[in-house]
Amino acid sequence: MFAKNTLRVFAIVLTGVSLTICSVDSLSAQKKEAGKTAATAKESKPAVKKPKGRLPNHYGKLNLSDIQRDKIYKIQANYKSEIDSLKKQLAELNKKKNAEIVTVLEPSQKTILDKILADASSKKTAKK
Repeated sequence: MFAKNTLRVFAIVLTGVSLTICSVDSLSAQKKEAGKTAATAKESKPAVKKPKGRLPNHYGKLNLSDIQRDKIYKIQANYKSEIDSLKKQLAELNKKKNAEIVTVLEPSQKTILDKILADASSKKTAKK
């Protein structure tokens, strides 16, 4: 029984000493690396400017390489002007559709709608 307890205490102490040695060693290595990266960051020129953008939903979880990210950003940039143009067309079509829908309403309904829209607009501006 005494030998088991002694063995347990010895194993715990040995584990503690090992962890302490590993921690001290890794801390000094981190300090050295931090000093090197600070020095190299000052000496090196800024890298090529990366295209800015956002990855599509959930693509950030895929561990993409820098090359893959750059390709995705370039593809997004290629389609951006076309998508913006289509969004503008869609907004115009929605505006036209809403104007045509309003023509179906009677004058009393139009006044009620105008009040409702004015209230909604004032609430929206009040939130801001």
